[in-house]
Amino acid sequence: MVDANGNNGAHGRPDIERKPQTSEPLKRSAFRAMVQDFSPIWFSWCMNAGIIAILMHQLPYQFNGLPVLSTIAFMIDFILFIMFSVVMLLRFAMFRGQPYNEICENIPDLGLLACWPIAWLTVTAFVSLIISEAHWGSHAFTIVAYVMWWFGAAWVLSTAVFVLIIITRRHAIKDRSLPPMVFIPTVGVSTLATVGGLLSSFSSHISARMAVPVIIFSFWSVGVGIFLGLIIYTMIVHQLFAKGWPAPEQSAGMFLLVGPMGQSAAALQLLGSAAHQYGRFKGYNKGTFLTETSAAPLEVACILLAFLLSGMATIWLIVAFICMIERAVKKELSWTPAWNSAIFPVGTLITSLSQFSIEMDSPFFRVMTAIGLVWLIILFFVNLGFTLWQISQGKLLIVKENPRAKQELEQQKER
Repeated sequence: MVDANGNNGAHGRPDIERKPQTSEPLKRSAFRAMVQDFSPIWFSWCMNAGIIAILMHQLPYQFNGLPVLSTIAFMIDFILFIMFSVVMLLRFAMFRGQPYNEICENIPDLGLLACWPIAWLTVTAFVSLIISEAHWGSHAFTIVAYVMWWFGAAWVLSTAVFVLIIITRRHAIKDRSLPPMVFIPTVGVSTLATVGGLLSSFSSHISARMAVPVIIFSFWSVGVGIFLGLIIYTMIVHQLFAKGWPAPEQSAGMFLLVGPMGQSAAALQLLGSAAHQYGRFKGYNKGTFLTETSAAPLEVACILLAFLLSGMATIWLIVAFICMIERAVKKELSWTPAWNSAIFPVGTLITSLSQFSIEMDSPFFRVMTAIGLVWLIILFFVNLGFTLWQISQGKLLIVKENPRAKQELEQQKER
């Protein structure tokens, strides 16, 4: 029994102090940990496999077995997209509003949210380039890719608007560091245009009537990607001048600065080629713009503008490499999941170089495309090795100790 003073009547000692209580368990099952902590950054694996597959498919130096390797990379992209989408949907189904609030309160995760629709667009490219050209696929899968592209257009644009609105409503950036991840929605809009160019050019038996609306909307998307990217570039460059390099764990994020320019350049080249070389404007032939006469100068203008954009993208690539080298020399460089951000943005620039090699019949650009692709493949497997190692150590993806409960306990101790 306990008396009025809180002492145990039988033994004359105070009651044992109760342990702090948390709203969530401190220890979780592996499945619950994976679902609850699942981040949109995992869709970057789909993006990376997808861009490598596209580059293999379009590589100027083709050899026996390369189309098979391209298809394998696309299949990895497709399988990972299905798996990660299921986990992401489970996260929202099991934890209701918690994932929404956590993503909205975290600016890097908010930017990374655009990785999901970008991954969808890489799967769309897979259907367009590979399946529609298969003997068993043909025009039926061109229609599938066409529908997927328009769905992706709605998805990626709504995501970009959503990110802008949430940052405006919930986050006062002021003098705080703006993470490079905010570039990803702009890259997503330009990716829509790039895949639109691939769809309009290479899908099996696509008609001008189907292709031209995609081309026009893709040009509109490139404008959004370029000018929205320029606005964000201004803030990022100000941060670099005022504060220097980002934190060591965010150094690889510097490669994201390549994306808006590199992807926009590739998109313009593919769209100009679709309009002129593949005769989509000639087949449509309406008004004063959608004609064969205007297609030729349009392609030239696209190539010229792509040169300007790819030049700036190359400068950002050099700056990102210097940042990584300086961190390595100072022994401040360590692997983080942010290293995945070095593949897709650089892949967009290499896509542009690949188009230059065709447009100018240039051995230099062919060699640079091949070197860039090999580097991306090596980095992909380096990231894979570190990722599997950290998962096996319980430091990534499956972290059984709940960080939310741990934070709650720390807050109770501070009180």
